[in-house]
Amino acid sequence: MKFTDMDMLQDYEKDARMAALAYALIQTEIMDNTLRTIMGRAVGEAAASQKKAAELILSRGDRP
Repeated sequence: MKFTDMDMLQDYEKDARMAALAYALIQTEIMDNTLRTIMGRAVGEAAASQKKAAELILSRGDRP
């Protein structure tokens, strides 16, 4: 099976989306305020990365 650059980009976008969801879920389990803040930042960074990848995919005429 041969993967294209678009296949890899779509896979990355999906992984970034799942990371944002997982980090948000983990954040709800944390009681330490400092660690909760760090996980909140991780959620934001993963969501920002997912958005950039999705926008790039859309600009190339494909769907995330």
